[in-house]
Parts: sequence; structure tokens; C-alpha cells
Amino acid sequence: MAKAHETLEKVGLLRSIERKDREEFDRRCQWRHAHPKEWLLEQNDIGTDIYFLTSGVVQVLITPSPDREIILGDIEAGGYFGEMSAIDGQPRSAGILAITDATIARMPAVTFREIIRKYPDVAEQLLFQLVTRIRTLDQRVNEFSSMHVKNRIYAELLRRSRPDPTDQRRAIVSPPPVHSDIAARVSTRREMVARELKALERAGLLTKRRGAFVLNNVPELMHKVQEE
Repeated sequence: MAKAHETLEKVGLLRSIERKDREEFDRRCQWRHAHPKEWLLEQNDIGTDIYFLTSGVVQVLITPSPDREIILGDIEAGGYFGEMSAIDGQPRSAGILAITDATIARMPAVTFREIIRKYPDVAEQLLFQLVTRIRTLDQRVNEFSSMHVKNRIYAELLRRSRPDPTDQRRAIVSPPPVHSDIAARVSTRREMVARELKALERAGLLTKRRGAFVLNNVPELMHKVQEE
């Protein structure tokens, strides 16, 4: 029996499923509670189950070598992972690491396929989200192949920022990412990130304050990225 808090109710992909059916799918999942820094999947693992994240945040990583990791993105509560192996039966293409305490529902591929066949809206959403992910990865491949590392750092800061409501030229990055996290997302070293952030500070384009980075001139940063 699924516990009261073990429910797929807030998983966006499954929102069109009627409550009675969803509760049946709740019971057909295996539920797991993970802690920060706990690996949920490792790259090249064998398995076809799909996983739904009902609380917490996890990170998607690939490891080109034992001493190097590249962060592909984060998944927050309401998201899912493992769908590629559930579809094609191939080994896992990336690892999944818990960033916070997390609750995960593990669903067999056969059950997931049943949902896709029965609920066309779920299949349509899945296709849309897969295409969105492909476009995002296309953009990152283009950045890796055509942009200098400093501009990749600028692009990552811009992606993480939100507009400052008091000044349309400024944006806020909060919480401020650690250097190693930025480095893993743009395929460089922590030392390079530290150097470029310091250069942005000297140029007046970035201010560090408690709990946030402030991008002081978003149009200028965007121009630097687009120029290259």
C-alpha cells in the first residue's frame, strides 16, 4: 500500500490521469526516499524502469572520465527520469544524483507503456518534453563547440538569472552557484570559473552579495555571448 504522501498527483506528465486510475498506478510503484549525495542511477546501468520525483531535487550527470563530471541539468519535484531506457531498453545514458532529500516512485516500463497507450495526452506531453530537451542539448553542444569558455560561463549565468524587478538592466542569480557547479555545466575547471567571475567583478558587470550574484548589465553580457 502506498503511504499518504506517496502519490503521483503532482507529477506534471501524469496530470490528465483520472484520480482513481492514478491511485492504482501509485500502488504499482516502488517508493524510495533518498538523501543528498546519494546516487539513484549510474551511467550505463542496466534497467528499464522510469522514475518520478515527487519531492526534492536531483541532478543529471555524465562522467566522460573518472575525474571529470558534466552536469546536464537538474530535475525538480514533479519531474521524471529514466524514460529513455523505458522506451528503448538501452543502458542508462546518464547518472542521477540526489541534491536534497528526495522521494522517488519507481515504475516498471510495462506500466509506463500502458499509461502512454491509454492516455494520449501523456504521450503528447512526453514527445514535447523530449523535443525540448533535445533543443536544449543542441544549444549546449553549439556552445561547447563554438564559444570560448568565458562566454560559456556568461551564458550559464544568464540562464540561471531572473530579472531584477527594480532595474530592467540587471538580473539576480540566487542562490549563487559554487564554482565547481558552473565548471561542471560548461565543461571547464573551477579555477577558470573563479578567474572569469573575478574579471566580471572588476569590469563592474557582476556584484557578489549575500545569497546572490547580481548581473549589473544584462544587455552587455548578452552582447558578449551573441557576438561570439
